[in-house]
This record gives sequence, C-alpha cells and structure tokens, in this order.
Amino acid sequence: MARAQLGQPSAPAALVDHRARLLLLVGLLVWAMLGLAGCASAPPRSLPPPSNWRLAPDNTPLGGLAAANQVPAGRSGFRPLLISGIALQARLALINNARVGVDLQTYHLGNDATGHQILRALRDAAARGVRVRLLVDDFYTTGLTDLLLGVAAEPQIEVRLYNPFPIGRDSTLLRLGSLLADFSQLNRRMHNKLFIADGRAAIVGGRNLTDAYFMRSSEGNYLDFDLLAVGQVAADLGPAFDAYWNSRFAVPLQALADNGLDAAQRRASFEQLTALSASAARAGLPPSTRSASAALAALPLVVADATVYFDSPEKTAGGAGSPGGGPALPVARLVNGAQERLVVVSPYFLPSEPGLRLLAKARERGVSVQVLTNSLVDSDEPLVSLAYGELRPSLLRAGVQLFELSSDRMKREGLFRQTLGGSIGRLHAKLGFIDDRLLLVGSMNIDPRSAATNTELSLVITSADLVRVILGQFQPTSNGVVYEVQLAADGKSVQWVGRGNIVGADSSGELRLDTEPSPPWWQQLRLWLLSRLVPNDLL
Repeated sequence: MARAQLGQPSAPAALVDHRARLLLLVGLLVWAMLGLAGCASAPPRSLPPPSNWRLAPDNTPLGGLAAANQVPAGRSGFRPLLISGIALQARLALINNARVGVDLQTYHLGNDATGHQILRALRDAAARGVRVRLLVDDFYTTGLTDLLLGVAAEPQIEVRLYNPFPIGRDSTLLRLGSLLADFSQLNRRMHNKLFIADGRAAIVGGRNLTDAYFMRSSEGNYLDFDLLAVGQVAADLGPAFDAYWNSRFAVPLQALADNGLDAAQRRASFEQLTALSASAARAGLPPSTRSASAALAALPLVVADATVYFDSPEKTAGGAGSPGGGPALPVARLVNGAQERLVVVSPYFLPSEPGLRLLAKARERGVSVQVLTNSLVDSDEPLVSLAYGELRPSLLRAGVQLFELSSDRMKREGLFRQTLGGSIGRLHAKLGFIDDRLLLVGSMNIDPRSAATNTELSLVITSADLVRVILGQFQPTSNGVVYEVQLAADGKSVQWVGRGNIVGADSSGELRLDTEPSPPWWQQLRLWLLSRLVPNDLL
C-alpha cells in the first residue's frame, strides 16, 4: 500500500539504518570528542539554473513506442517488471535507445556490477548527445566520489546529490558525526525511485540500483517489483523529477567534491573503475538490451489510466505541504472507499494509530484485508519487524490476515532456489490492490519513516487486467513461501502456519509453530535493547 494514514511508508534502509544503530551511538561519542557540531551545516549555495524534462519526437525509437504497442494518445501502457533480469534489461534498453534525455532519480546507487553497468550506459548515451540528469540521495554515496565525478566529467551528464552531508564525502565516521550534529535535517532522505527516458517511457517502483535488487548478490537479495510505463504517464512523471532536480536540496556534485583530477583523468578513472564488473555483468545479458522493441515487446502493454502522486521536496525541510500531490491523503481516501478486498504488500509494515483505525473500519465494512510483509528473522529492518510484532494480536482480532515471507521457504521453491543460492531472500516490493481494480505502486512502505520523514512517489492505476497479472504473483493466500500468522486458541498469543510443500506438515498439509521464526538469542537481545532506545517515529 502506499503511504497514507493507512501505513506510514518508509525507506528500506533509511538514513537511520536499523543495522547501524550501534554505529550511530559510537558516532555520537566521536562527534562529541571531535567537536563536529560547528561544521555540521553546509554553507548556503546559489541554485543552479533550472532545467526541465525533454520530449523526444514521434519518429525516434522511444517516441513511437506507445503507438507501436497500440496505446491511444492521452492514455498509458504498462508492463509489470516481475523478473529482476528483465527489469534491468528494460532500463538498459531505454537508455540505449534514448535520443534527447534520460532522467534518473534513486535512493541507492551501488558501487557494484549493476551500478557500474547503468552508469556506463548513461555515459554512452551522453556520448551520443543525450542529456543525462542523475539525482542520487546522499546517504549511500560514501566511497562513490571518483565514480560519480568520472561519469559527471561527460559534457552531457550532470550529477546532483540530494540533501547532502556537509562533510565526510568518503568517511562514514565523519558522516555519523555530521548526522548527529544536524539530525533533524540529515535524517530526512529522498526515497523516490524514478527513471524517465525521452519523456516517452518511465520505470516506477521499489528497486534501488544495486545488485541485491536484481538478484545478483551473494549475501542477500530482494523480491521486488517495478512497472514500465509508456505514453501519457511518462509525460506526467516529468514534473515529478523536475521538482526534485530544481529544488534547493539537489546540489551539483562538483560543488561538494573534488578529487584533484581534470576531466580527462576523471573519465579515464571511471573507465578503469567500471570496466571489469560491467564487462562481467554484460556477458550475462542477452542481446535484447540493444533494442527497445526487442526488450519491451515480449508481452503486450496493458492500456490504463494512472495518476501520479509525489511529496514536495519541502518535506525534506520538515514541511507538511505537498504541492505535487503527496500520496498520503489520496491513498487514505482510496482505502476508505474499498468495498470488497484490500491487499497490502510492504516489506516494512508499521501502521500508525490512524492507519490501524482505517484497517479496522475496512473490516467493519466487510472488506477482506490481507497484508504481506517480511518475517523478523529475515528482515533487514528488524527493529521495524519487532515493533510490528507488538501490533499483530490487535490486527488479527480486527480480522486482518497477516502473512510473512520466509527466506527458508523461498529456498525450497524451484522459482527461487537457484537464484537465491546461499543468500537471504527478502521482500522489498511496495504494492496495494483495492477491489481487484486499483493498483498502487511506488517507493512507499507502511511505516512512520515514509509517512513523516522521507519523500516518496506513487502511481495509482485503474486496471483490473493489471491487478490480475500482478496480484497473481503476490497473492499471499496462494504463495508457498510464506507463513500465515494466526491467533492461538487463547486469543492473545499467535501462531505461524505454513502450508503446501513444507517439512513437518501434518496430514492436513499444515505446519503450526508456536514460536516465531527468529534470529539467534543474542541478536534478539541486541534488538530488544535497541528498541528501548529508538522511538517508533524514527522507524
């Protein structure tokens, strides 16, 4: 579901990364010792000249994409990117076929094969004369200075960092001190994910641009989702990108970093840094990345209408207003209007008090409410899962059905067994389905961080056909890689029920666990201690 009162969305690994809580506490001591408070705030900078999205002519490869797929003028066509390899191919195909402009906005760009491959494709597009605007949130850019300066050395590429840290460009320790000195500002991050090519095609969803989001990591991978969109919606998304690009929080990279190299040296450094991993990654991709029509026409596009909602960049300063049409209120209204079924897919599920009331009212109207989220043992945000665990009994008593993804069960399924290997499988898709006809997709989770702290972007699409295709992959009740959480006989405690092909199942095909699948005791103790220190509104 998107971010409404229903569940205040969050960032998967938001600036206050729950895996780094202990480092933050250490950073507090370091900050105090080094006296970094005086250098925490960056000096004011003049804004660069504004720029706007570009529309390619009809006679270009992407300019004719909608018409070639029989999408009428003024309407939009959509294709679900369910398979991670196809999701990456689609991005590369769009970049390779762009002619006038590529705009890319992301929360996390990896210094890995995926990040290198995308950056090299952007570099090659710029060499063809395509204007490239790359906007990256500054949280995960530690150690990326040479890489980003290298790609920004191309005349047609501009890189900006969103809500940048004033110090510690390549020092985690200095960044932690800076964060603690100006927490109220630097805690706010841009969580939007948006890709637009030639104003004709766009990709919206939950995937960051690192190996883990495309099933390429040896440690942990995400079951994620995004959507290819062509036609009118791509043009509607252009102003959403421009609002952030031209905001006071988007600072040109060159104003923040200088590695002492000239432009030619930076380009040579970029080539050296990315050549090996990009070559290895490219070897695993089919030739379809060379052609937009080949990569994108394997399935027909579903024609539908969509509405774009995005937070105002002023949310980064603590502003409540969202001139761009923030997602919270529209989503709350849609949930209030649900009559039959509501399915929420959110990796981090921690609804607020208003959100709980919204769900309870839906149940009172007879609406079926199902939630799919991560289990505690597999979550990369275990503090969120721990807080959600305290809400489970009340949610279940209200009639909400809860399902939790199990990495162990994923590895037993043929679909995921080979792709996951020895890595952990986690949910990262952010989806909502209302009455089998409305689809919500974007960057938002159901937790406090997305609702009140980070900026987010969402599409609301009216299409029973699209819902049917996507819900078929994420329907909790028919998913063999989940446990359903149920109330025990005492009406207070909960049980985890596994069905289908599961070791230890009884004659009815069910396995009931009275104890939550959890990490080792020492990790549980650490999480409990941290949960006493970290209030829910920071999760």
